[in-house]
Amino acid sequence: MSKLENKKVDVSHRESEKGAAMVMVLLMAFLLLAASAGLLLESSMNTANVTDATAEQQAYNAAESGIQSVLNVLRGNTVPSVLLDDTKPATDPANLIDFKRAIDLSASNLPGDPSTNARLSRWINYNYTPTGAAVADRVTIGAGGYTPDRGYAFSLRIDDPDNTGSAISYSTTGNIDGSGTSKTFGSGGNTVTITYTPAFAANVDVSSGMAATDFGYFRLTTTGAGATLADDVRFSIEVNMTVPYTATRVVRGYIEAGTITPTSVGSSKINLDSIAFELMGSTTTFVADPLNLNPPNVNAGRTDLLGSTTPAEPIRLRVRSVGFGPRGARKQLEAIVQKNFFNGMTAPATLTMVGSSTGFVFAPGSSNVTEYSGEDAVSDLQIPPIGATNDANLDVIQDSVDGLPPHPFNGDVVGTPANVSAELPTWLQSAANLDQTIQALRNVSQSSGRYFPSGVVPPNVGDNANARGITFCDGDLEFSGAGGGILVVTGKLTLEGNFNFNGLIIVTGAQGVERSGGGTGTLQGNIVVSPYDPNNLAAGWTGPKYDLSGGGASDIVYNSSSLANGLTAVSNFVLGVAEK
Repeated sequence: MSKLENKKVDVSHRESEKGAAMVMVLLMAFLLLAASAGLLLESSMNTANVTDATAEQQAYNAAESGIQSVLNVLRGNTVPSVLLDDTKPATDPANLIDFKRAIDLSASNLPGDPSTNARLSRWINYNYTPTGAAVADRVTIGAGGYTPDRGYAFSLRIDDPDNTGSAISYSTTGNIDGSGTSKTFGSGGNTVTITYTPAFAANVDVSSGMAATDFGYFRLTTTGAGATLADDVRFSIEVNMTVPYTATRVVRGYIEAGTITPTSVGSSKINLDSIAFELMGSTTTFVADPLNLNPPNVNAGRTDLLGSTTPAEPIRLRVRSVGFGPRGARKQLEAIVQKNFFNGMTAPATLTMVGSSTGFVFAPGSSNVTEYSGEDAVSDLQIPPIGATNDANLDVIQDSVDGLPPHPFNGDVVGTPANVSAELPTWLQSAANLDQTIQALRNVSQSSGRYFPSGVVPPNVGDNANARGITFCDGDLEFSGAGGGILVVTGKLTLEGNFNFNGLIIVTGAQGVERSGGGTGTLQGNIVVSPYDPNNLAAGWTGPKYDLSGGGASDIVYNSSSLANGLTAVSNFVLGVAEK
């Protein structure tokens, strides 16, 4: 045995290190425990974040559903639960939604709804009442029910971003029998002078609804014994709106023939072509039609042209939709909804012919049952039955409907054809403007599967019964049968046999519109014939052609309801959505 094996190690000096291993084990265990706790905490927090993110996305989707619900109402797919006018059907224009009614508390909301915001409760069922609240403030989605911890819902607020309902500003200009604001009749020392004095820079407060409106006045003055108006004296008054929009409408009428003396007007009265007119959704109704004239010795011969005017209709709406999801999630979206491509202004005449005199053709048809009417089929409004954009074309139209050769006319014209150049909406004021609108309509039709290139015959031309849908024919179209909505023809439109269309027709081809064969046809709404070359916009308009000499009966009647329904194909579209 060696000495090393017998040697003992002295460790007495390390007595104080006893238990160190235990401490190290505890420290390592503590670190492992902290890491495990952190991992568990991170895992639970990640799960909660994922759950909250899902709930927020569901709330976002609920807010989008609210916007879509508003669009569904604005597009006429929902009838009010309580009718605005219970004496008329739900589908009557008096009960249909529009932008003005959407923001009007008394129309948008149910009777008795205490909400101070327009929220379409007359059309949308608010069916969730929060604890402690007196009224339902949310619309639930789905069949599983809704509470703040589960399920989905949305609430709405609709307003006018342009504040169009507070005031209307306008001015007027007038023309008496083509002679400006004044014209004298008679001879020598016995005359009568009719003078129109415009309304300059008028401002009307319509914040409370309908308001009294002044459109200037007529004055009669005489010399000697006065004079006799042998014929009716036509006049026109341009109403030029400047606030909230820039737009023009022409008031037309005539002063009846009769003898006017210093103390008497005999049988002479002011007769208006229409007792009401509409401009950018604002409806003006005159106090009387006919309107009695004051003789020169009464009120200095002055007769005021007075009426009452309603607020304009917004062309945009702001929709605020708050979506509610599980776990109290909440998202708010704000969308701007545009009325339509036409910004509230459609064609100014039942048949509107836009273009030059070169190549102009107008043959109204020879059937004695053919009618052109500017009287609205569903209201008191009236527009010119036929409109041209220059006096030369208007003269041809007037001679034709008077039965003069070469196209004798045996039918009926309700109203007076007119030069409507001052009333053209923006989209018809130039070939370039119309081409932009045509391109937009082409895009809509392509996205909806209603675009038909040249040579392709559409299986149908929209929905006649409801005047819905768009049909875009990029070329010629031979149309018979029934159709409705918006019809665009960039070539020649041939009307054949028995046809019936409700809505808006726009024809831009150089050959215009032609009637072929017999039969009976009816167009209710507007038809615009406005030819131009899309490859040479700088050349502007060419001469419009409208030839119904091919025979058959045809009725062209203004119908604002059919027109409004037709425009739903290109209306109520979202310009943008922002998350708030």
